[in-house]
Amino acid sequence: MPRGWEDLRSFLASLEDRGELHRVRAEVDPRLEIAAITDRVSKGAGGGRALLFERVRGHRFPVATNLFGSRQRTAWALGVEAVETIAARLGRELGTATGSADERLQAVLARPEFAPLPATEAPCLEITEPIADFSLLPALQAWPGDGGRFITLPQVFTRDPETGEPNCGMYRMQIFDGSNAGLHWRPGSDAARHHAAWRRLGKNMPVAVALGGDPALTYAAGTPLPRGIDEVAYAGFLRGAPVAMAPCTSCDLAVPAGAEFVLEGYVEPGEERLEGPFGNHTGSYAPPEPCPVFHLTGITRRREAIFPCTLVGPPPMEDCWLAKAGERLLLPLLRIDFPEIVDLNFPIETIFHGCALLSVRTAAGGGRELLRSLWGSRYFRSSRLLVLLAEGVDVQDLGQSYWQAVNRVDPERDVVIEAARIGIDATRVQPGGRVEAEVETKLRVKRRWHEYGLD
Repeated sequence: MPRGWEDLRSFLASLEDRGELHRVRAEVDPRLEIAAITDRVSKGAGGGRALLFERVRGHRFPVATNLFGSRQRTAWALGVEAVETIAARLGRELGTATGSADERLQAVLARPEFAPLPATEAPCLEITEPIADFSLLPALQAWPGDGGRFITLPQVFTRDPETGEPNCGMYRMQIFDGSNAGLHWRPGSDAARHHAAWRRLGKNMPVAVALGGDPALTYAAGTPLPRGIDEVAYAGFLRGAPVAMAPCTSCDLAVPAGAEFVLEGYVEPGEERLEGPFGNHTGSYAPPEPCPVFHLTGITRRREAIFPCTLVGPPPMEDCWLAKAGERLLLPLLRIDFPEIVDLNFPIETIFHGCALLSVRTAAGGGRELLRSLWGSRYFRSSRLLVLLAEGVDVQDLGQSYWQAVNRVDPERDVVIEAARIGIDATRVQPGGRVEAEVETKLRVKRRWHEYGLD
């Protein structure tokens, strides 16, 4: 594996060499058909293969989907065979710093070896489109009830006008017409804070949107990092090499030099339009909500550009595997602020934030306070269900976790309900000892197994 991919196409070439990319050469429709194909593939054995649709009706650019659609492909996207390799490296680096988990991460990523580098060449600027029009892009309508076509894998770059603090976030964009799109960022996000600062100044906020480039930065853009953490530096840590960044043509923002497309524009202070509905992982549609409007002023791109996107809907889909990678990379941070945590599992069906199972070292009855502390952290603030299990329980085994939780819990004593969230403390050890064969007997059976004629 390389120290970071040069761009999306080098990652795709590697996937093809490994038999993990399928080229669809039949003409396909970006309205509903590409999504239906991707949905069926992603729910197949092992998450299916990444897909490259070479002939998209009404468009001249191919569409890539299901890029992160398995545990293995997500690891490869980050340049490793297993995400645990990066998690172990992160744990070691955090151990060299002091303070809270967020302070340590800030210190690690402030090192110059992870800082973005000025690009010596910028493939993303090879072609400047003479007319900036969203109709150029083969953006998908994924579900019949969606409000329109969406850009679902963007890296949205903004900057605080007062501090210069940068942000790169993954905020879906609904295309309204040829020059306008809705930007769906959550209240409290870095982009929302930047927007509020520009609004106080009464000035338009410059925004740049990159599509493609090293998948490590695409991953970092969708990661819930602490406030003030530079996602580009985080991508540099993940890939083991700095990300090359190129200046935009119309503002002082920088974008990944290896991107396939760059959309430049601005958001006017106070301007909003209804965005949505949007079909998501809950199996229902997020209702329309007012959101800022992105005014497109320019498009640059690579020659023979590829349009990357992701499909969001009922699991399993590639957002599940992105969440599982996030789970492994979150664990070293959690163990700093909560040293009693042994392991963590965000079940695939909950897509990162709905539910978490944690094995913990805690005194009997001490789970209530830990539950409240976890809800107070930004990582679990929106978790509707937290389940604490004893240290010896394998939380990656859902059957074992369910068995332990149901049989160890007294609902009146061990269930906490606060602010529409449920916490379960299943850490108590039942009296009478654990039911299992003694070690001597297990060893004797193992030694004599061939005598029993069972295999």
